[in-house]
Amino acid sequence: MDRRDFVRRLPVISGAVLLGAATLPLAACGGMTYLAPRGGAEELIVAVAAVPEGGALVQRPGMERPVYLKQHESGDFVALLASCTHRGCQPDPVGDRLVCPCHGSEFDLEGGVLEGPAERPLTRYPVRVEGSDVIVRLSGGDR
Repeated sequence: MDRRDFVRRLPVISGAVLLGAATLPLAACGGMTYLAPRGGAEELIVAVAAVPEGGALVQRPGMERPVYLKQHESGDFVALLASCTHRGCQPDPVGDRLVCPCHGSEFDLEGGVLEGPAERPLTRYPVRVEGSDVIVRLSGGDR
């Protein structure tokens, strides 16, 4: 195909690529899955089966930052506000920790500080499982 043919076909190729991208699941930077929860203003409810092995970011419209939700091998869940306690940037899951891309703070998967400049742990929310649902209670979070 010569340059002229390529330029003429570019809108068709671009449209096909965009259409294909629209069917992909929502993912954050680094491929982290976002889940849209059910529930009232004070809780986030998602299906246990919807939470991937590496965890997921749970966020509804109007929330400034998502909640990182992960199931441990023991079956227990942990829910952490994905907002660095240093300057409020969103840390990303990297292996067995959450790493803030802004200034390098690192947190364990329980929210504890592994490396600063952050000095306080991530906010942790109470979690319970009812039937096939995980329920994160947004009130009652602690640092």
